[in-house]
Amino acid sequence: MLKFNMNFVFMLINLLILYLLMRRFLFKPIKTTMDKRKELIEQQFKTAEDANAAAEAKMADYESRIAGVEQEAATIINDAKQSAKAEYEKIIDRAEADAENIKAVAKKQSAEACENQLRKAKEDIANLAIETAEKVLGKSVSAETDSDIFNEFLNEGSEENE
Repeated sequence: MLKFNMNFVFMLINLLILYLLMRRFLFKPIKTTMDKRKELIEQQFKTAEDANAAAEAKMADYESRIAGVEQEAATIINDAKQSAKAEYEKIIDRAEADAENIKAVAKKQSAEACENQLRKAKEDIANLAIETAEKVLGKSVSAETDSDIFNEFLNEGSEENE
């Protein structure tokens, strides 16, 4: 049979005491430190996940804003094109109206100039006719007679043109 040796019992008691001391002063602080680190790591993971979710939300917000801005830019460009086209049409219409006015004024001025030239030619012809009549008659007729003949000649010419 086995003999129980006292050394064996003391060794068992020493191991038990050593285990209890280690458990009290070594294992508990290590376990507490490890639990704190585990909580810290879990908290950091949670903070990182929250930051990631916030970043994704901001990214989605920015993307929607960019899409809105692009759509608004397209709308502004289309409005600007339409405004430019309307302004172009106004300018063209105004230029055409101005050209028509210029043509009408030019025709009117041309007709007046033609009429003035015709009147001047008639006056010159009348003066020549009076001078010729004076030379043929050999004497000068009075200024009133000259004026009456001159007006009569002009009136005859005007009636023929109408």
